Amino acid sequence: MPEISDDELEAMLERRPTVREAKVDDHALMVKALEHPVRRKMIKAVGVFGKTKGELQKEAGVDDAIFNFQTDFLIKGNYLKIEGDTYRLTDRGLVLLSNIPK
Repeated sequence: MPEISDDELEAMLERRPTVREAKVDDHALMVKALEHPVRRKMIKAVGVFGKTKGELQKEAGVDDAIFNFQTDFLIKGNYLKIEGDTYRLTDRGLVLLSNIPK
């Protein structure tokens, strides 16, 4: 097997995903977001109008640790944002909401 040069290795490490790879990764993250029942419940609870932390946590029925973990996941995935003291869905979050059965 031929050896990889330092330049080739560096190029491999700096390579960005193709459009197709990025789309597949994005789709996988959306599926992961929708697979978890607490995340689905949170997305539905926030809805199009938003909720405060207290309202959202009460409707989700979870403790602080689970709430923080799940909201962090949704924020990092760009599905949820915090405006002032209100949690709101981003455009990506609204796409998730539209994919949750009523």
